[in-house]
Amino acid sequence: MTLISKLSAVAVLLLCGTSQGAFAASTTASLGVSAIVTDTCTVTAPTAMVFANPSASAATNESVQGSIVILCTAAKTGVTVTMGGGNNLSGAQRRMTDLGTGFLPYNVFSDAGHANAVAVDGTFFSGNIPAALPVQRSVYGQIPSGAYTAGTYLDTIVVTLNY
Repeated sequence: MTLISKLSAVAVLLLCGTSQGAFAASTTASLGVSAIVTDTCTVTAPTAMVFANPSASAATNESVQGSIVILCTAAKTGVTVTMGGGNNLSGAQRRMTDLGTGFLPYNVFSDAGHANAVAVDGTFFSGNIPAALPVQRSVYGQIPSGAYTAGTYLDTIVVTLNY
């Protein structure tokens, strides 16, 4: 064997030895995998019914629009949304208050033409909701004709989603 052959053989052994030594050890780790599958629905009221400036001295029949949004993580059938009477209910009449002794009556409707009144604790919406797509429904408020005392009036209606 010549010197070049011997050097080549040593180089090959060194390369093989280095290569085997670089991969002689290993280590492992665990990767966790999890999921939380929810089956929920939410209802929000992103647009309040805000009446402008009803006259304090003349008859009014002001009407405004608000909105309700329903969102479910899975498709739902037979969903209902009801609306309470507000914090200042008198009989079947919803009323805003000036936080004193003054009250301003108002009515709630599910249509712009005011043909479908939403009764106290009555159904505002009934139907199916698709999965993961927000469903927006308009709600309409109307102050009946009348002359009312000047002031700032407020009320809150509880909106309930049943699914």
